[in-house]
Amino acid sequence: MPKTAIILDSACSLPNEVCARYGISFVPLTYTVNRVEYTDPCDQSQALLAFATGQFDRKNTVFTSAPSSDAFEKAIQRKLNAGYDTIIVQTVNRTQGETYLNANTAVTRIQKQLGDRKAVIRVMDSRTVFAGQGLLAVETVRRLLKGDNEDDVRRKMNKLSSLIHTFIVPRSPLTALERSRERNEKNVGWTQALVASTLGIHPVICNTNDSSAAVGRVWGFEKAVSAVFAHACDRIEAGLYSPIITLTYAGAVEELRTLPGYASLSQLAKQKKVKLIPAVASMAAGIYTSVGSLSLAVATAPHNWSR
Repeated sequence: MPKTAIILDSACSLPNEVCARYGISFVPLTYTVNRVEYTDPCDQSQALLAFATGQFDRKNTVFTSAPSSDAFEKAIQRKLNAGYDTIIVQTVNRTQGETYLNANTAVTRIQKQLGDRKAVIRVMDSRTVFAGQGLLAVETVRRLLKGDNEDDVRRKMNKLSSLIHTFIVPRSPLTALERSRERNEKNVGWTQALVASTLGIHPVICNTNDSSAAVGRVWGFEKAVSAVFAHACDRIEAGLYSPIITLTYAGAVEELRTLPGYASLSQLAKQKKVKLIPAVASMAAGIYTSVGSLSLAVATAPHNWSR
């Protein structure tokens, strides 16, 4: 796909090598820790360093701000200057702040400046978060590389976005609760979070089609993660709309691979020719789900939690 560029906001995370290979770029959000503002470096090694410092711990006041319309405009202009004539901007779901609005504002401004140049620039609401955004982006690239028509790909990805199920297991439910309040989410209530904190019961949150809900509660973080991996195996057996599963972990990928159930998921995925793409989580994921949390995304039919 030599003439098509994919631009994402940095709430998403994908392996550095995947982004470099396919020309996927990020527009950085900003995050604030105890009134000090930082720009997301959009780099997994830097994210790991940030997670290790403890700056995202519950004791600190931490929040993010959406990438500005100016930042989106600059990112799109760089792609135009590089010779791309089709640019697809995919954002975190529109309920998560102003990212989608700012991307559209940037596109409107650029389109007024194009003059006689023919360029197609589209903004897509991913309808999901974190690992789900990565799945949509990689599936978009996969279909373009197959030679599918670009207009058809955009239409199919709009449909696919409503079928992406992103499962999240927060390492610290209380931290996830407090940070999610800023995002107007109600997937974990105070009572649930307090019980989880006291007894070690972890919610499994599913984000799909612009909404989130707690679909399961499991004793112990590792058992909750194992349940998510087992559920992903069930969905592979039931059939997927994309042969890709993306995973993000707010810690080292090597540690992710040692979690219970990952090896079984990896083995089944290999048998069924499903590609697993694990990555260090984005700064935003580490902030809002807590450091050490898991996010896993599959594109599958609506279904009930099986674990």
